[in-house]
Amino acid sequence: MDEVTRSELEKLHGRINDMKERLVTLEAQQPHINAALLRIEGSVEKIAGKIGKAIWAVLTPTIVVIVGLLIKAIASGALKPYI
Repeated sequence: MDEVTRSELEKLHGRINDMKERLVTLEAQQPHINAALLRIEGSVEKIAGKIGKAIWAVLTPTIVVIVGLLIKAIASGALKPYI
């Protein structure tokens, strides 16, 4: 085998070894990544629940007021020309 081929093979071996080390590192980090993702998902679900409650807290009184005004208008006869 000539020197150029040997040099190229050594470079390839080096790159393969680097990739093996990276893979081992990634595999070692995977449980930590999974745990972090679970924590993030839980936090997002809590936030989504709180946002939903806040929306209902704002919309419910508004809807009640609108329905109340509509009932008052019907009872007073203000909507008679339209009905």
